[in-house]
Amino acid sequence: MLKFNILTDNIVNKAGLLGEHGLSIWIEKDGNHILFDSGQTDVFMRNAKALGIDALNADAAVLSHGHYDHCGGLSICRLKNPDTKIFVNRKALRKKYEIKNNKLKDIGIPDGTGSLHEKGRLVFTGNETEIYRGVTVIGGIGKYNGSETVPEYFKTEENGKMVHDEMEDEQLLVIEDDGKLAVFSGCSHRGIINCVEEVKHHFPGKKIGALIAGMHLRGADDEHISYVADYLDKSGIDIVVPLHCTGVLPICRLKDALGGRCLVRAVGDRITFQ
Repeated sequence: MLKFNILTDNIVNKAGLLGEHGLSIWIEKDGNHILFDSGQTDVFMRNAKALGIDALNADAAVLSHGHYDHCGGLSICRLKNPDTKIFVNRKALRKKYEIKNNKLKDIGIPDGTGSLHEKGRLVFTGNETEIYRGVTVIGGIGKYNGSETVPEYFKTEENGKMVHDEMEDEQLLVIEDDGKLAVFSGCSHRGIINCVEEVKHHFPGKKIGALIAGMHLRGADDEHISYVADYLDKSGIDIVVPLHCTGVLPICRLKDALGGRCLVRAVGDRITFQ
């Protein structure tokens, strides 16, 4: 049985909990507890405490990519067990920026004194890294269509020069449960369709039962949102949970297209897949 709680998201509806621009999910599978992303501050930890969850006692942590709103929490908070590993792509540690309106903003992993900066904590992942049996991190997300590209305003440093960040550090968490796959994506910067297609490439013939994802559709044009909604509608995925950077209006569009298959959730919500 697979269960997860949303610890951090842009939207919060429940009293006593906090929201922020970021994502963090607490996942329980076969007695293992996995922290997927950690938001941008200690909000994930404070919400977890309010929900009766000891988020700093995770058995493993997975970071979807090297942006502050997904890694910041573990940059300032320390995991309790010194043997708990953080699974991250090496390129997530590069300097990362956003340039909009000629303004440069640092959006990479913050400096701090938390778990991300402890010696021996990090496990650098490849294109396919198994954490536990049936729990796999997938990287190297390919380009399966011409409509999804990483925006040019994302930048990184390479050989001392500012270049386009293709978000090669982005990775997915895939959990097999009762013969189906649950896919977790932090922001889907490489494109949510590309993400799904990459999972299909790694797990041919396996059904994706659930897609839990920030989809980075906020600000996308109507044509692209419709393209994604149509793809997900025809994908055969049982449950889609759009979060974080998907955006309010795109979430509404997905709900219209998918109906009951689209679950609109927020901070504090708990979902069980059986």
